[in-house]
Amino acid sequence: GTTKAIRLHHVEEPNNGHQPHSNMSNSTMPSSFSQQKNYNTTVGAPSDVGKSSLNEIGTTSKWSMRKKVLVGSTVALSIAAVITITVVLSILLTKPTGSTSTTTASSVVVSAYWTFDGTTADSYGVYGGQLVNGTLYTSASATNMPYVGIGQALDLTQTPLNSFLVASPFFSLNDTSFTIEAWIYLKASSSDRGIFGQCSCSSCADQCLYLIIRNNRLYVDFTSNYLSGSTILYNSTWYHIAFVYNYGTQQQILYVNGVQDAIKSNAQPYQGQSGNITIGSSTVSSTQIYFSGYIDNLLLTTQAKSSTDLLSDASLAAYYSFDSPSSNADSGPNGIDGSAINTLSVTGRVNQGIYFYPSITSYFHAYGFYQIPDGVITNKQFSFALWINPSSTSSSTIIQTFSTTYGLCKTLLGFYSYGTSGGQIFAVCNGASPLGLTGPFITQNTWTHVSLTYSLSNGYTLYVNGVLFGSTGYVASVSSGTLAHLFIGYYSACCLGTFSYNYQGSIDELYVYNRELSQSEVAKLANP
Repeated sequence: GTTKAIRLHHVEEPNNGHQPHSNMSNSTMPSSFSQQKNYNTTVGAPSDVGKSSLNEIGTTSKWSMRKKVLVGSTVALSIAAVITITVVLSILLTKPTGSTSTTTASSVVVSAYWTFDGTTADSYGVYGGQLVNGTLYTSASATNMPYVGIGQALDLTQTPLNSFLVASPFFSLNDTSFTIEAWIYLKASSSDRGIFGQCSCSSCADQCLYLIIRNNRLYVDFTSNYLSGSTILYNSTWYHIAFVYNYGTQQQILYVNGVQDAIKSNAQPYQGQSGNITIGSSTVSSTQIYFSGYIDNLLLTTQAKSSTDLLSDASLAAYYSFDSPSSNADSGPNGIDGSAINTLSVTGRVNQGIYFYPSITSYFHAYGFYQIPDGVITNKQFSFALWINPSSTSSSTIIQTFSTTYGLCKTLLGFYSYGTSGGQIFAVCNGASPLGLTGPFITQNTWTHVSLTYSLSNGYTLYVNGVLFGSTGYVASVSSGTLAHLFIGYYSACCLGTFSYNYQGSIDELYVYNRELSQSEVAKLANP
């Protein structure tokens, strides 16, 4: 019953385009943050941030005795004994009760995480900030944002001077590795737009840090020590962006949607010794520039996060392990926790799983998905992967999606039956238009891994136990303009005449991605 983030496979080189499956990159699956929009860090707990997790060095005294033949008077012996006792007592009385401690630039990781869920607080309780010039949050009742599906985002569209400020305590980034990552949504990008800044001297080399949008691309500078990205960022689109400075390798690295965008070697470290943290604004050549749009889930940490972790942060929409004690919790980066109705916790493929009874009122539900079918936007990549262990293989639905208002509905996965035959995997049916993507017949009471991926160019692709079973080719997807509901084991007549019941049996290890996984990535999930 522990968090299963340690089992997440790691993706190193994503296939970010729309290439045929034969050209998809080999990679591994990601690991990520903790649930409820709190990132995992090496800090023990939120209350420990800012305290020194120091390397301890013991101070025990070592003594050795040598036997010697002493010739002298009784007085001399007494004096020697008194001196010896005095020295020992002096050492014991001045010895510290604990142990002495020391630290280096890399031994303590300090993190701050701003969710902007209607609060200026840092999730670790140390680096709280303040809204500047009438800055607001997005509406808590919005059905089309933020990208991560729950909570709110920082709204920097009300005035030209909106921003967020953290004045105290000082967050030191000098002479150390660090990572800045966030979700951003541009409303206007015709000029420089500030995302993040900390500046102690705007005209001094390496003492003024700013991460901005310049020429519609990411741009970072320590002042006279800069790196420009290559990916064009468009308005009205959510992007996961990250900047990493690796002190050990002296590299600056920019990422867009978890993919390396630009890298610079021989980059000297940032040297700023003071300065406020600004989010939504940056100081550039003594001029303050501002962001126009939304910023969400900004993490600042004094470690160089790996490309694997950043890909996970950007692309793992949700991960449900179904392990006790929080069996419905999302163990991915976004905290889209679900709810289980009339189900049973059972032995799963890995640790615990969830069992669905033969009843329409037995199902799993989660809400807040941006780009799965019936979500906010069209023709965007996604992937589902899960283990199934059916107790019945009669005509039934396994995965269904709905729009926020339940006006749209799609069956993504189920069992198809005809005549006396049953138990054949069937993928993708919308209304009365099944696409006819079928897999093998599935054995009852046996764990089987099933994955369904989507991209505009490849369409829907079905894998069973890591083996490719078919692809539809080019297919356009349907969106509702609202966040989507995900149902597992629920039955609704989304596909007329094809399915009759809800799924009966167990499932485990449900992954939802906002990109198309390659066959090698699917195979890794199928072989935990």
